[in-house]
Amino acid sequence: MKKILIISSEYTGHGHKSVHTSLLQGFEKLYNEKIECKVVNGFKLGGADLRASERLYNACVKYWPDMWNRLFRFSVKRRDFINRKTSIDLKIRFLRLIKNYNPDIIVNIHPLFSGSLLNIIRKRNINIKFFILITDLITINKLWFDNRADKIISPSLEATDYMIKHGVDEEKIVTFGLPIRDGFEAPILAREEIKEKTNTNKKLNILILNNSERTKRLIHIINNLNSKYNCNVTIVCGRNRNTFEKLSKYYESRTYSPNIIGYTTELPKLLKENDILITRSGPTAIIEAVNCLIPIVSMGALPGQEEENPIFLNRNGLGFNTVSTDDIFEKIDLLLENNRENLVKMREAQFDYKGRDVRDTVVHYIANEIL
Repeated sequence: MKKILIISSEYTGHGHKSVHTSLLQGFEKLYNEKIECKVVNGFKLGGADLRASERLYNACVKYWPDMWNRLFRFSVKRRDFINRKTSIDLKIRFLRLIKNYNPDIIVNIHPLFSGSLLNIIRKRNINIKFFILITDLITINKLWFDNRADKIISPSLEATDYMIKHGVDEEKIVTFGLPIRDGFEAPILAREEIKEKTNTNKKLNILILNNSERTKRLIHIINNLNSKYNCNVTIVCGRNRNTFEKLSKYYESRTYSPNIIGYTTELPKLLKENDILITRSGPTAIIEAVNCLIPIVSMGALPGQEEENPIFLNRNGLGFNTVSTDDIFEKIDLLLENNRENLVKMREAQFDYKGRDVRDTVVHYIANEIL
């Protein structure tokens, strides 16, 4: 049986874990008797400082986004320095892992471990194929890509163009899209059915995904959605217990209350049951929504690797960028014009999007390299 070693992370945002889960599901479905997969958190291959830095990510992007932006810019300028330092930190545990597991291919899905692991592999003349699967859509940190990799799987045409402009050999890049987990398949199988199966005359259902937004802003959005559209609002707080408790307390004594949800495994169902999604423009949230054919209204993006994602939404007709909180409602107004005509058009654009439903394609491509 062939072996794949996937290098990922657990606590640096939702995307890396989502993608490695998607790959595990795909290989189990298509190659369960031919290929074995092992996922390793790259941060745990390092020392105490590296392991601690992973845990600081969520707090940093929530409370100090400007600091995160500066760290992002620093990593772009000092790529070689960061790769050398990380290589030293990872070397002992990584070499032990390679010896014990003996993989046929390594698939890296975190930027910190592209150049750093390739440094070790090339220095030790280790004969293992090395693929990079990029999980950011457009604003690609230069840590992500390295010409020493055998292949780089790109999530978008924009990312591919960026890498080529910054020196990556074009023949090393394959452009597929971002693989997504089971459950996020489109609820509609034919483009011709979209208009018929879009809510164009019933009460509107709006879903908010809270990606570390402040409670005061969320309350403003929820209250305005209710007053402007008399709609059903559901907000998912995820693992942010503090936001969940604050919202629950605020609305417990009011005549109107949204459906407030904490952590849930029912996100695919929620995306398919609602008509509009309001979210920060994280790459995984975007692509999962596109697969479920729910129009997106962006309420911002993390500086650095997410900052161009709202523009990506506009350019591809997958959603709307917004410039302020109140602009969220102006964009919803656009979707609802002429009997919700733009709601239908946006779902059609999502259905046609090239990067949709690509997990099996990515899995087959990786498998063909080792079988």
